[in-house]
Amino acid sequence: MTLKQELQWIFFDLGETLIDESAAILESIRQFAVESAALGYAFHPDEVVRGLEDAYRAFAEFPMGDYMERHVASVDHRRIIKQNMRYRKDMERPFPAALPLVRELSGLYRIGIIANQGPGTTDRLKAYGFAEYITVCCESAEAGFAKPNPQLFQLALEQASCLPRHAVMIGDRIDNDIIPAKRLGMKAVYVRQGLARYQPIPKGADAPDAVLDKIEDIRSLLMR
Repeated sequence: MTLKQELQWIFFDLGETLIDESAAILESIRQFAVESAALGYAFHPDEVVRGLEDAYRAFAEFPMGDYMERHVASVDHRRIIKQNMRYRKDMERPFPAALPLVRELSGLYRIGIIANQGPGTTDRLKAYGFAEYITVCCESAEAGFAKPNPQLFQLALEQASCLPRHAVMIGDRIDNDIIPAKRLGMKAVYVRQGLARYQPIPKGADAPDAVLDKIEDIRSLLMR
């Protein structure tokens, strides 16, 4: 059976799947270096990037927090650094291919979102031009639970009135997107974008149905 057979719904993750977070992440790394330097530490941004890559390889739930815990021993220092850092959501942008892709796919499938996001997701989707193509949006801030909790996936399927076998999850994280979807009986496509591209790919029942290097490759995989 091919991936397209029986497929009715496509659920996308947002960060590093449809939305390019790279500029915002680099800004967070810069802020971390500056704030930690004020407390006597010396972290080069390249060193932090390598540390984040290692954290993703180890399936750390919160890679930046994991890096801080391993390299900033003082709990008080970590608290001060976090208090002074501000994630720049305004620096995020859709990947250039994302909106045309979603528009095309919406003519063939129903489109949903399953994402760990802060408040304001609906407004951001409208601003980016995605909203008119999305039927179901399940995000952690509103739902009250986050991936990899299967409840977020189950909620999306319930809102879509969709059986798991008729849906595919497309995301950039093995731990948050692929494994929970597969364990619910959904199909799953791993898109190796962002720092999570370093996560090892599982075998067996948890393995993704397809592995792609960029979001635009979905077109050849799912267009009929």
